[in-house]
Amino acid sequence: MDHRFEVDLSGLARSLRRADHILMRFEPFPQRLLIDFRSSTERGPGACVLPQARSIAERLASVERARPGLPPLRRLRVVIWPLRVRSLERLGMHDVVRERFASLDALEAITELNEAQEELLRLEREELRRAITGDGYRTLWTRADSEPTVSGDPGAPPA
Repeated sequence: MDHRFEVDLSGLARSLRRADHILMRFEPFPQRLLIDFRSSTERGPGACVLPQARSIAERLASVERARPGLPPLRRLRVVIWPLRVRSLERLGMHDVVRERFASLDALEAITELNEAQEELLRLEREELRRAITGDGYRTLWTRADSEPTVSGDPGAPPA
């Protein structure tokens, strides 16, 4: 699933160090990773997996449900991640998030990020299994039903 895409890692790291939130979108499955640095007197920064949403309004509502007690988002900062989930860790992006959470004394958020990563890995494996077995997918090309025959006559039995 990893392809040769140009990913601006320094730009993403910069955004992860500055933005109040980032919503990570993964291509193979509809769930999203919310990395939220916002806090209030009742709630600190956090990370969680959000369910599929069919519209921006539904997405904003899902953020509010997942992170109650915080001011509503005025806009979404979405990053489309074209690589596998594990590559966020391998390429150091989760380290950037962990460092920022630690600088905010948000140690629970680091645990939430680790749990979200495990859930995303599970979702990715499940989607890969579904793709391999064809569960929920349709075939673009079908295998030819006829096999070559000895005589070349399509009506003759196979050799």
